[in-house]
Amino acid sequence: MAELGRFALLLGLFLSGYAVLVDLLGAWRKEPGLVKSGRNATVAALICLTVALAVLWGLLVRCDFSISYVAEHTSRALPLAYRLSALWAGAAGSLLLWLWLQVGFAVVVFNKIDEKEEVFTANARAAVNFVSVFFLIILILDKSPFALSVPVPADGAGMNPLLQHPAMVLHPPTLFIGYAALIIPFAWVFAALKDNEKQGLSPLFIQARNWTLIAWMFLTVGIALGAWWAYEELGWGGYWAWDPVENSSLMPWLTATALLHCFRTYKPRTTIARWLTVLSLITFSLCIFGTFLTRYGLVSSVHAFPEPGLGILFIVLLIHIWVMAAVLLWRKYRSEPIDSQVTGLPGRKFIGLNSWLMVLLTFVVLTGTLFPFFSGLFTEQKISLKPDYFTKITAPLGLALLLLLGVCPYLLRNGISKNWRMFGVVIVSITAVIAWLLTKGLAIPFFVICGFAAINLTADIFSRGSGIRPRKTLRWYGTRIVHTSVVLIFIGITGSSAYEIEKQAALSPGESVAI
Repeated sequence: MAELGRFALLLGLFLSGYAVLVDLLGAWRKEPGLVKSGRNATVAALICLTVALAVLWGLLVRCDFSISYVAEHTSRALPLAYRLSALWAGAAGSLLLWLWLQVGFAVVVFNKIDEKEEVFTANARAAVNFVSVFFLIILILDKSPFALSVPVPADGAGMNPLLQHPAMVLHPPTLFIGYAALIIPFAWVFAALKDNEKQGLSPLFIQARNWTLIAWMFLTVGIALGAWWAYEELGWGGYWAWDPVENSSLMPWLTATALLHCFRTYKPRTTIARWLTVLSLITFSLCIFGTFLTRYGLVSSVHAFPEPGLGILFIVLLIHIWVMAAVLLWRKYRSEPIDSQVTGLPGRKFIGLNSWLMVLLTFVVLTGTLFPFFSGLFTEQKISLKPDYFTKITAPLGLALLLLLGVCPYLLRNGISKNWRMFGVVIVSITAVIAWLLTKGLAIPFFVICGFAAINLTADIFSRGSGIRPRKTLRWYGTRIVHTSVVLIFIGITGSSAYEIEKQAALSPGESVAI
């Protein structure tokens, strides 16, 4: 069976490479035959990846220890559920799963036969297959899931005990679904940059926005599952420690959040349109970088189980992505000035401010995450930053985002006006600053702004339902539910962080201690 898996990966590499070439050539010449060939090659590559995935899963279930990946991550005593989840316990299996998901998503979205969109979808498929080629090279040359185990052990090493938890059955695949779904806005941006047609909205805009939302939802659930695992396995009450691996999933979540807000107010030939392009590239790049960080041990982490290898290939992929993006951005926008006459939602500037804050927050987290690596380059030892660094730097940014969350739904419809809401922003801001000066802490300011945000969200709901704009869409309800949930999460984080009581004691059997 292993030979079948290896052959499937090799054939998939050939088909993905072929699809890149014929899709780009077909889009350039506008030849339907070449575009159709690229579409068929992408489907065939997906079939090859499906075969490889099924073979690896079969080897794991059968405990075929002649395969190194199986011997390293399973054992005969391991329950079936954990044998199945061993697929994503190592770098090779998780990368194969991610690749299979993203090619599958691309086939669903970009394999359209509509003649008006065939050039656009061909360019988008080329972007997806370009990434697939790199992933397949890594799977074949570096992280082969079908490498032989010599000598063949009588039993496997089994799964790391820390990973034998229900949350870890769901946490990694949930994150990988989110990562894979972000290939859609990335490929859409690549195709939009290559599209020279002077048209309004690029094809498949709605699909790109919806898949960004899907990715964001799965990343949110994945991060929550990871926090549950950390809470139970790594210590009482410790659901978030600003660990490098935790941060690697948080960073694309932050930029994906900003990206969703840009999709909300997108109009061609505006600053938001260019900002959306850059955010799409940053978000997908952070997914790749996070995998490199997690699987190749660039920095130490209690969550990471690094494996040596050719991690530099991920960096090479990122360099290729950004070089091509820079060329396409320059080519697209050098002769396309921003249209100052384009009108839209009056609160667009607040979406831009929200995006800048999200990116700044991401940069702060990235700097703190990579600080041990860079300090090791210039000193004799790596210096890790304590969680206090992240808390002190990110808390003010969180306050600003929370304040925007409370008023943006109203401002997007009405802009800045002299009413009680804008007056409330000033009063709440002053109150929060005074509370911070008096208490020397951020708990009270957070509670004050959470209360203000909750009042504004409630007022927005009732004003919407009173006849001003009575029609409520599913998206409208979803937005309010998410914003309300964010306020509740901020309240929970603030309360658990500011008022926690920690006590260490040595107990003998039968003894207890009061906290």
